[in-house]
Amino acid sequence: MTDVTICLLGPLIVTRAGEPVEVPGRRPRTLLALLALEAGTPVSADLLADRIWGEDLPDNPRGSLHTYIGRLRRVLGKEVVRRAAGGYILDLPRSSVDVLAFIDLLDAAEGPRAYERLEEAIALWRADPFDDAAGESLAERTRPWLVDRYLAALERRAELDVAAGRATKAVADVRRVIGDHPLRESLWVVLLDALEAAGRTAEALEAYEEVRGRLADELGADPGAELRSTFTRLLAGSPPLAPEVEAPAGRATVPAQRVSEEDLVPRQLPADISSFSGRTAELRLLDAVSISHDAGWPSVVAVHGIGAVGKTALAVHWARTRAEHFPDGQLFIDLRGFGPGEPLSHAQALTTLLIGLGVDVASVPGEVDAASALLRTTLAQRRMLLVLDNARDSAQVRPLLPGGDSLVLVTSRSQLRGLATREGARRLALDTLAPEESAAFLKQRLVDRAADEADVRALADRCGHLPLALAVAAERCSRYPDLSLSDLLAELDGETSRLAALEAPLDPISDLRAVFSWSYDSLDEESRRSFRLLGLRPGHEIGMPAMAALFGVDIAAARRLVDKLVDANLVREQRPGRFVLHDLIRDYALEMGSEEESGEALLRLVSWYTHSLVAASEAGGRSFRLMSLDPVVAGVTPLSFATTQQARAWGDREWLTMGSAVRLAVRAGLLGPAYQLVNKMFTLSMRHPPAETLPLQELGLDAALRAGEHVDAAYIRNQAGISRARAGDLTRAISEFRAAAAVFREAGTAAGLEMALSNCGQALSMIGSLDEAVAVLEEAYAVADAAGMDDRARGSLIGLAEVYVRMERYEDAVRLVEEEIGHGPVDVDSSASPRMTLIDALIGLGRYAEAESHLRPELAHHVEERNRWAEANALVRRALIERETDRVAQARATLHEVVAILDEVGELDRTALTRERVEELLAGVGPAPSEDRDVDATAAQGLGGGVALRP
Repeated sequence: MTDVTICLLGPLIVTRAGEPVEVPGRRPRTLLALLALEAGTPVSADLLADRIWGEDLPDNPRGSLHTYIGRLRRVLGKEVVRRAAGGYILDLPRSSVDVLAFIDLLDAAEGPRAYERLEEAIALWRADPFDDAAGESLAERTRPWLVDRYLAALERRAELDVAAGRATKAVADVRRVIGDHPLRESLWVVLLDALEAAGRTAEALEAYEEVRGRLADELGADPGAELRSTFTRLLAGSPPLAPEVEAPAGRATVPAQRVSEEDLVPRQLPADISSFSGRTAELRLLDAVSISHDAGWPSVVAVHGIGAVGKTALAVHWARTRAEHFPDGQLFIDLRGFGPGEPLSHAQALTTLLIGLGVDVASVPGEVDAASALLRTTLAQRRMLLVLDNARDSAQVRPLLPGGDSLVLVTSRSQLRGLATREGARRLALDTLAPEESAAFLKQRLVDRAADEADVRALADRCGHLPLALAVAAERCSRYPDLSLSDLLAELDGETSRLAALEAPLDPISDLRAVFSWSYDSLDEESRRSFRLLGLRPGHEIGMPAMAALFGVDIAAARRLVDKLVDANLVREQRPGRFVLHDLIRDYALEMGSEEESGEALLRLVSWYTHSLVAASEAGGRSFRLMSLDPVVAGVTPLSFATTQQARAWGDREWLTMGSAVRLAVRAGLLGPAYQLVNKMFTLSMRHPPAETLPLQELGLDAALRAGEHVDAAYIRNQAGISRARAGDLTRAISEFRAAAAVFREAGTAAGLEMALSNCGQALSMIGSLDEAVAVLEEAYAVADAAGMDDRARGSLIGLAEVYVRMERYEDAVRLVEEEIGHGPVDVDSSASPRMTLIDALIGLGRYAEAESHLRPELAHHVEERNRWAEANALVRRALIERETDRVAQARATLHEVVAILDEVGELDRTALTRERVEELLAGVGPAPSEDRDVDATAAQGLGGGVALRP
């Protein structure tokens, strides 16, 4: 059990082991609140970044997020704040977070213990939440809903107090809050009933006049139907309706009945789905919209999302559970915007709605404008809910909007932007179910079948958490008792399309292909082509410039095309400028494409990535093309970059997508473009763990060999050797370098030979073969010198200087840097730094002041470039210098900075720096460094290993 509690219902209070702790900083407090609201459930990093920064994302949101997570871990403990799949989790029970305990108590406030649980929940409320704990997003999104739950709980408790003869207490409780919420009519209804029950009818009538005046002055509106009914009853002297009470065991609970003023009260809502589950956040948002509607705005809410995501099910479930809020009835109509057949015309829809309201068909005007006016007139004095399901677009909906006190709930595959713009509609984008909700959905449908938890979750993943796909999968399992979940999973993972495994050919409404086709068929031909090509998109998401390359158009045209797909909810803008397709929709897009069309598009995309990487390397003022590249494909415009920071940020963002593009290209037989992209990804790969980079390099190597390009294959083999060295597999790395050198030597490729020899020499030094390393590096220097490649000769000498440091030939290393190399960067595609080599040698000689003077600009450069790995390497040198100059406290602080960086970026190069080495240095930092002087004098040896390895 944890000893951490988090209180958000009022000013933020956090305790650990019963003692209050401080969470410094507004954004860390926002992060804590976001995690606390989902305690026990993982929250994605992208969602956290969106809620914390909105559109004002920092340059490195994940890095900043990690920093804030680190602060929370220091306050709450690493076991409480943990990394989870794609994000983070606050590992606390719901009872440790007052908001969640509050919600759970209210949800359980039924039956004999209802009053007790209401009391407990209300006692948790100290003040409105998120005033000081979180940012605007929480205050805007979550606070109104929580305040409404709180007020509803107060109202319910007051009703129970009145029923139990405690009317005076109910009056006092309501009066305490009504001043802060003077326009909440339900509070006034409870107050009027309580005053009457207390024998204070005159005060009740005065209270009615007070609220009537407020509503008129502030909203220009009259009291609602319930408040007017209460006033009428007061005047007539009728007793108030009794609240719902718990029936004796074995009998149903019957709510108090109200008699409608109308003879006809339409109840047209379809049956609710008995197995409806999940959608808690969406239901809360609909509640919040309903509350806003009570205050006069908005009167239209639109639920939009992809086909099969469950828009109708959500709308019907919410409408049925909130039907009592619309005492004059509920209308439901399927506008048939998407599906078999033609959409309903305005005349058809208006006639259907008016007949439902009791208007004789002969009285329905033939003109659309007149029929629309009659609908508004008929609904003017009614408080109703209209569910307009499956709308084609905003134009189909507009004539059906009633105004007045009625609320309209629209569902559509279209985003209905026009309704939001002109009618002020509130829109709710409905996404797929959360993984936990998907699993619960399947378990509910598979209640008669024993199923392994892992299989259930895997099946939910394969179905893309899409409700219709989940329902089809569950139905198949129920229909075939001998079909195990593992059998169905194998079928979904097989070579056939998942859509084939999830088809329902006898029921088009339940068949995923048919459902998706209705959206596809609604597009124009140009948009259909774009949709088909987006099925090729590598990775999870794709940006606008990459889409332009995929489509073979310019940015403006790509933006116009993708906007149509977003409006149709076939594509979703996950964050600004980054777009995603649902996996099953992607499968459908791929089915609709042709091999020729797909091959041309994929070639454009790979060419765009390759030449954008060339531009990224040129942003730093250097570009190295030892391997020749195919020219840019026609119709493709690579990116350009103003700064190295901009180039690096783009590369980090696109890293995973580029890897997926390589795999797609190889699968499509585009061997040359595939391995050329792998080659140009090398510089970027140095910012990623070798476990990620090596599989790509092996794939590129195989592609080059299959293409018969053995020299190009040698370049990639050299890069694979570097990744093996970074992973600590130096023996295999040396084998790769030697194999590459043999190819270069036979082909007479001097630049490649020098490079492979230099890397081989460095790797040999790392395994202790120092004399052999010197010989190989001297050969590399001789090759470069003979070919007149001065910069590559300098690179070889840096490697030789590094070996001298390992041999404790510090003076020779200093001489080599000072006299032969210089301090400036080496103009080859390498992370080699002569200044770092010089610093290591100076530390070895005990010339700490000189070493520190060289280290300052080196460290500043890495900080400016936001190269966290290089920054960590430089900080280790600073810590060594600080220790050796008796600045122990500073040394420990510096090493803790290094640990934080390793937590953030991981161990990118085990030949250069590992957590174990930093922990050893930390353990050795003490008050008496002189006793360990011999150890520390050589402590820098090996820390710079691998810095001169070059592609």
